[in-house]
Amino acid sequence: MYAQKIRALFPALVATLLVLILPAQTFVPQSYTLSMTSRMALEAMTADSSAEISLSRFGPREFVDVTVTPKSAQAKPVHTRHWFDLAAHKAYTLDVAKNTCSWMSYTVLAMPAMYDPPATPAPSADDLAAFNKHFVRAENVNGIAARMAELPGDMGITRVWAALNGNYPLKAEILVPGSAPLLIQEVKSLRFEKPDLALLAPPAGCTTQAQGEWTADGISAHGKSTIEVEGSGHTDLNTGKTTGDATVKSGGK
Repeated sequence: MYAQKIRALFPALVATLLVLILPAQTFVPQSYTLSMTSRMALEAMTADSSAEISLSRFGPREFVDVTVTPKSAQAKPVHTRHWFDLAAHKAYTLDVAKNTCSWMSYTVLAMPAMYDPPATPAPSADDLAAFNKHFVRAENVNGIAARMAELPGDMGITRVWAALNGNYPLKAEILVPGSAPLLIQEVKSLRFEKPDLALLAPPAGCTTQAQGEWTADGISAHGKSTIEVEGSGHTDLNTGKTTGDATVKSGGK
């Protein structure tokens, strides 16, 4: 029953949790590469499994490579690539297995935090105070200095590690009674360097426009490959109560 409750609330929880509880960033770096494991990616939530992500950013352009090994032996592995262009307000998506590529309007003012922890929006002063109130200790996450807080909620304790320099999320996990912690996200490597610029150019000939757009509230797209994500959630850091719901659908045209 407890595991079922986590699965039911998980998409909405992860979509709001890190945004709401992390300390405000002093700045957002503009040039870096990173790799991480995450259950926050659209692909991970669709497959109910963790995604392996590699990312390269330089200024207003970003490349993200996502692979997911599904839990079911019958399900096919997922491999997608995204290109984000804040200047052109476009997001390109390539399904590597099907070799299909399309783009849609991208109206968000920042890179998507679900793939890019350093781009996580800054929360309010109240949320910062809540994080500081539940601060436990300083420790490293894969060699990166961080501060860790333990936040109480209806589903148990959530541990969050924020980078000491920059305050972006490095790791988050839910402590599940009677079992191992449920890992939400973990940055494995992060280098502040200029990436290979060739990676930032979307595939030549990727001119098919998908219906819908990518906004700050989510993504809705229809085409040869369909991904629909709808969700809402809220975490009250004064009470620790989390509420939310989400629906994720994918399939053919």
